[in-house]
Amino acid sequence: MERIQDKIYHCDTPGDILLLDRKDISHQKREKIRELQELNYWYNLKIVFFMGLWIAAGYLLLYTNFLFLDLALYFLIACAMVGMPIIMHESNHNLLFKNRFLNRWVGFFCGLPGLVSVTAYRTVHLAHHANTGTEDDPDNMDNSVPKSVSMVLFFYLFLVLGAYLYIFHVGVEGYKIGNSNKRKKIVVEYLLILGIYGLVFWFIPFYYILHLWLIPLIIGVQLTNVRGLAEHGLITKNNVFTETRCVESNAFVSFMMCNLNYHLDHHLFPGVPWYNLPKLHKLLEDEYIAAGFSVYSSYTQFLVDFFKTTWSGYIPDFRMIPEHMKDHACG
Repeated sequence: MERIQDKIYHCDTPGDILLLDRKDISHQKREKIRELQELNYWYNLKIVFFMGLWIAAGYLLLYTNFLFLDLALYFLIACAMVGMPIIMHESNHNLLFKNRFLNRWVGFFCGLPGLVSVTAYRTVHLAHHANTGTEDDPDNMDNSVPKSVSMVLFFYLFLVLGAYLYIFHVGVEGYKIGNSNKRKKIVVEYLLILGIYGLVFWFIPFYYILHLWLIPLIIGVQLTNVRGLAEHGLITKNNVFTETRCVESNAFVSFMMCNLNYHLDHHLFPGVPWYNLPKLHKLLEDEYIAAGFSVYSSYTQFLVDFFKTTWSGYIPDFRMIPEHMKDHACG
């Protein structure tokens, strides 16, 4: 294991950290990680929970007329709408069922609220995992921005428009990099999505669509934008332990996001299902500290540091870490 001095924002004298790789994780821990990769189908009932939450909150929303309660109900529907595509994300790693057919079509259903083809997303997302932070990463933020555009401006636009643009990015990029079989599946899935939403808009009054889907969708997009920026914004590339970050947050956020806030854990071992990511995070705690990994305690803390850092000026390939980690990472 090599000791290096990494590039860290607001750290004048970076301390030595270890340049770790997956192979540096002990055999004993790797055995425990294999156990964490076992699937438990009972957790797929989370899909039923999200649907039930959406229906219950929607029913109350239509029969109440109290602003603060309405806002809370919109937020809960948005959480369900964000949670279901995260379950779709699990299907792309074959973590819902061992059967690929079930993974695809349950994933397709879960992707409907976000207008995403499960095959297009799978194609782009697996390429992202295989090439994280490189020029071949279809989700690499640096690759997405023309040199003439400020990265700080891009980050701010991403906070507002990121998920809207990503919906189109997934379809176009998935078709572009997919083979002929995947392209056929992508076309079929988008035709199905268009057909399903065509029927919804034909038979359901716009009033219900507005309050039960469109308004919560706007809220859900903003939540997704913050999550996406926290996962891969202002990180250090070419190191599997620093090319993404975790936001531990609180139990409510982790539950609604199906633990995808433990994003480095997911990237290191994408075969670990969502319900075991907190255990994986705890297991690798020592490695994270040694590698100077960026882990925030809340999204609010991340956003405060993000604005502070970007106002100071963006520096390529510098990593943003929270204040409580600087005693170790900064000499």
